[in-house]
Amino acid sequence: MKNLLHFFRPRLTVKLAIAPDVLAALVEKGQLRATDFRCLDLGSKQIVWKMFLTLTKAKLIADTDQLGQP
Repeated sequence: MKNLLHFFRPRLTVKLAIAPDVLAALVEKGQLRATDFRCLDLGSKQIVWKMFLTLTKAKLIADTDQLGQP
């Protein structure tokens, strides 16, 4: 029965603050994914949305440039 109770324990979390540019660098390098964290307030969520949109746009532009190059 003790082993079964282990599955019902809440996951441990660490709450921290991170600068948006550091977060963007970690995401851009593939060291952190959107599924690895969650935003705790609307302001943070908006910053992260904009960051992911900007990173995606830059990647699409870079990929398009590579396709056009011989």
